[in-house]
Amino acid sequence: MKKTVRNTDPKVPFNPYDPNFNLKEDSITFLLIVVSTFLQSLVISAFYTPNHFLSGGVTGIAMLIQYVTGIPRYIPLLLLNLPLVVIGLKYVNTKFIVFSATATLLYSLFFSIPFVADFRIELGENSEMLSAVVGAALMGIIGVPVVKRGATLGGMDVLSVILSRRFSIQIGTLNIAYNLVIMTVLGFFFGVRPALFSMLATFISNTAFNYGMQGFNRNMTVFIISEKWDEIAPHVMADMNRGVTFLHGEGAYTGKPREVVYCIVKTTELAKLKSIVRKHDTKALFSIVETKEVVGRGFAAMN
Repeated sequence: MKKTVRNTDPKVPFNPYDPNFNLKEDSITFLLIVVSTFLQSLVISAFYTPNHFLSGGVTGIAMLIQYVTGIPRYIPLLLLNLPLVVIGLKYVNTKFIVFSATATLLYSLFFSIPFVADFRIELGENSEMLSAVVGAALMGIIGVPVVKRGATLGGMDVLSVILSRRFSIQIGTLNIAYNLVIMTVLGFFFGVRPALFSMLATFISNTAFNYGMQGFNRNMTVFIISEKWDEIAPHVMADMNRGVTFLHGEGAYTGKPREVVYCIVKTTELAKLKSIVRKHDTKALFSIVETKEVVGRGFAAMN
């Protein structure tokens, strides 16, 4: 049996997965999409194109077509994204598809601009390795704010989000899986070296993306075993604005019943939580577990 102490905070956080349009919030998302697609277009031109690297998803396929045939990448980028938009309309909400289609159009627009298409950064020696590491890390991090807003930058991200929601697989992991296929094709046309560097770049990009999604301020599940549980819990709620659940336990040695204080906090809140507990019970026992994902009030919205 457990007793739950409710947090009555009336504030409702922004839900990035709300299918309804919101002028203020969606304008912010749209602006992030514009900035992200522009920056990623520059990164691809500066770090990927000179070395015949491929980025992930549909953009990578469009780049491969350009390398092999000379057709400007913005043309296959548009054509390849059309069926993905149709698929997305069947499985996800209209707002999500509107954002994805917008990103696709912006990529095509930016790649058609000579300044963006011809943008280069001279790296000197070891340019391939630097491009694979720096360029890939930038690609991964740049995409994080958009996905956190419940949108994507189009292409295979649409399929990744659908599969991620259905099977709870990280988007970055899915990207690595199907990107290996186009890297193999790249190796067939241009040799093993650019293919291996592209695989390295894909791994770094998706690792950076996954890490960026988790962020530096991670969620921690905390169990507090203390005789002063009834003094600690009210302060956690009042001073930290966090909900608390009492879990009924029993000491294995003493056989005495006791309440275990259960709560979820951010990494940056741990010091404050410890201070509250220490103030009331210096002998309290802590168990702190890093939690991969938390959804619900006060944390991420339900996907």
